[in-house]
Amino acid sequence: MVDLRDIPEGTRWQIATRILSSLPAMYDIAFRDSVGQRYDELEYHVWLELGKDALDIAKAFHLPVDQAAELARSLRLITVLIFGPEFRYEVLEISEDRATLITKTCPFLGGAHEYGGTPKNLFPKCLAFSVAAVETLNPRFTARFVRSLCMADRTCEMAILTRDEAKKIDEKKVSPQGIPRAASFSCVGRPSSSQPRTR
Repeated sequence: MVDLRDIPEGTRWQIATRILSSLPAMYDIAFRDSVGQRYDELEYHVWLELGKDALDIAKAFHLPVDQAAELARSLRLITVLIFGPEFRYEVLEISEDRATLITKTCPFLGGAHEYGGTPKNLFPKCLAFSVAAVETLNPRFTARFVRSLCMADRTCEMAILTRDEAKKIDEKKVSPQGIPRAASFSCVGRPSSSQPRTR
């Protein structure tokens, strides 16, 4: 009989992360219709909390998070540790206070296609996880999505920037009448219970 020790560790990791990366699509298919309009709100909070767990990993492995590029590289590593090696990232350092994380492949998108899920339903999950992780790792920074694979772009592009810079950008996206000029992929104004926790 085959024992767990007979299965190579790398293979075990691939199987576990493949199943994990399929769960968002499977939950979406199973529960969205029955839960109704509250589904996204409820799931959003789950992903916020998961993002906040990034701090434990960063502390355990002494990951650097002081500058934007360090934060992007640490987030890349944390994401692969949590969700598996199928993520393919590139980090572009723009300045000490700004970096861009480009995702070229995403296992969640593969899971959505494999199980017949709706790719665009993945975006709120990733947004909640990413913003919570960045803001928990270094409260001076936040994240904004510029492009997204699950919204039919060729790559995901996430800017990591200071909260002050993000606030200025968000203010420019609103007309004098208070109407958004463009879609803002941010968590500004989320409930206070969703603020990054401290440990």
